Amino acid sequence: MNYFATKRSFIHPEDQNDLTYWSRKWGVNERQINDAILETGSTRMEDIRNVLKKKGIVGSLSLWLQRFFKDALAID
Repeated sequence: MNYFATKRSFIHPEDQNDLTYWSRKWGVNERQINDAILETGSTRMEDIRNVLKKKGIVGSLSLWLQRFFKDALAID
């Protein structure tokens, strides 16, 4: 059993490293995450991600394509 790889369910907005990690992972800026936290009144990742998805900020095809080509160019 791996105790170090537990699945996280909350974002800690007071932790700058946490905000930076999730903003890079989701391809958004920290302000958008903070706005989603304020809108939902929650720090649950699922709630925040759902708000960002509804706004078209996370999970769009164009975002996926942008990341795909950025990663492909970085490999070269």
